[in-house]
Amino acid sequence: MKSSTHSEDRGTIKSKSLMDLLGHKVELKKELIRLRKAGEEPKKQEVLTESIAKIDEFLSKHRIQK
Repeated sequence: MKSSTHSEDRGTIKSKSLMDLLGHKVELKKELIRLRKAGEEPKKQEVLTESIAKIDEFLSKHRIQK
């Protein structure tokens, strides 16, 4: 019998993939900070914020394997 909390979007992420994902998140945050300081492109800021939130959500649903 399957658990009702079982979800196919959960799993394990390996350290290499994790480092790549975290590196991408850092680049997005740097770009977001630059845009906020300059007060430029509010639409792009929203897109960056959403992308960062998606990465955070993905990481919260996956276990990290060394």
